[in-house]
Amino acid sequence: MTTTTISLKELIDKKIIQETDATRKLTIQGKTENHKVYRIPVEVLHYNNKNGRIISSINRYESEGNVLDFSDKEAYNKILEAYIIDSNETALKGTKENIKLFGQRLPGVVLNDGRVIDGNRRFTCIRLLNREGHNFYFEAVILDQGDGLTDTDIKRLELNLQHAEERPVDYDPIDNLVEVFSVIVQDKLFTVEDYAFNTNKRKSEVEKMVKKATLMVEFLKFINAEGKYYVARDLNLDGPLQEIMSILNKEDASDEAEYLRIRNALFAALAIPHRGDTTRYIRDIGKNILRAGNREEFLEEYEEIVEDVYETFHEEENVTKEVIRQVNAELPSKKKSESLIEDKIAETIISNIQGQPVESLKRAITALDSIDTDQISRIDAASKQEFKSLMDNINSTIQLFGEKLGI
Repeated sequence: MTTTTISLKELIDKKIIQETDATRKLTIQGKTENHKVYRIPVEVLHYNNKNGRIISSINRYESEGNVLDFSDKEAYNKILEAYIIDSNETALKGTKENIKLFGQRLPGVVLNDGRVIDGNRRFTCIRLLNREGHNFYFEAVILDQGDGLTDTDIKRLELNLQHAEERPVDYDPIDNLVEVFSVIVQDKLFTVEDYAFNTNKRKSEVEKMVKKATLMVEFLKFINAEGKYYVARDLNLDGPLQEIMSILNKEDASDEAEYLRIRNALFAALAIPHRGDTTRYIRDIGKNILRAGNREEFLEEYEEIVEDVYETFHEEENVTKEVIRQVNAELPSKKKSESLIEDKIAETIISNIQGQPVESLKRAITALDSIDTDQISRIDAASKQEFKSLMDNINSTIQLFGEKLGI
C-alpha cells in the first residue's frame, strides 16, 4: 500500500484538530495512563488495512489482482468502509443510530499518521452520518509512532482493546483464525502466552486456535488456494476444521506418515462433501470410520480418491468457492467417495447395533456381580418376596434368550 505522510500533531498546532476535556485510559508498553482525546475531522483519517475484522475481505480483494492504493485516500477508505459495513451491518446500524442521537460516547484510538486502530465501526458511522448532512468529528486518542511505539506495541494495544475489554467481539471465526496465524505463526509478533494475555484468553484456548488456524492454512494449500483466506470464510470452515482438529488430536503425531495420511483423507472429504451439514459429516467420518474397526480398509481404498482430489484442484489456475462447486459437480471420484464413506459408516453402525445385546448382557452381569450375597440371607420377608419375583423375571428372560439362540 502506497502511503502519504500526514501528521495529526501538526494539525493540532494548526487548530484543525481540537483537544477535548475527555481522556481515555490505555495500557501501552506496560504503563496504564490517561491520554487526551481530540476532535478530529474524518477527512484526515484512514482505515487500518491490518484490521482483523476485515482481513479476509481485504485478502479477497488483493487475491483478485487488485491493489489497495493509498494515493487516493477516499477511494481507499470507501473500499474498506464497505467491508466494515458487511462485517456486521446490524450492529453498525445500531451504533450509527446511537451516535446520531447521543454523539460518540467511547473515544477511538488513532496514530499520528491518521490510521484508525480502534473504533473502525464508530469511524464508519460518523462518515455515513456526515454524508447524510451531519457534522460529526471522530473523537480519539492520538498516539505517535515517533515516541518509540513499535508495530508489536500497536498490535498489542489493538488486541487488548478489541478482545480484552468487556464488550462483544463480532469477528467472523475465520477472520479470527487468520489474525491468530498472522501475528503468532507468520509474523511472530506474539507468543501464544502474549496473545492469550492481551486478549484475555486462556493459553490452552489460544493453542487450539493456533492448531486450527494452521489446519486452515494447510487445507488451503491442499486445494491449491494457498493464502486465499476468504475461501475458508466463504466455505464456513470453522466448524469442520474444529472436527478435523479433534480427530487429529487423538492421533500419534510422532508417526508423521500416518498423521498426514489421516489429515489428507479428511481434507479430501472436506473438499468434496456431499451432506448438508459438513461439520457433522466430518464428525461421522471420525467417529464411525477412523475410530472404528474398518479404518485401515477405508484409508487404503480412499487413498486413490485423495490423490485425485489433490491433483484436480492443483490443475485449476484460480481456486474459488465457485471453482470448488464446479469440481464437486464434475469430479468422477466424488461419487466413489460418497459411496465409500457411506458404506463404511453404515458398516460401523450395523456392527454396533449387532453388538449391543452382548454389551447389554455384560453390563447386566456386572450389575449382578455387584450384589453382596451375604446380605441376601439377612433381608426381611417382604424384601425376600420381591427379590424372588425379580429372580423369576431374570430366569424367564434367560430362558427367552436361550430360545432365541436355539439352545
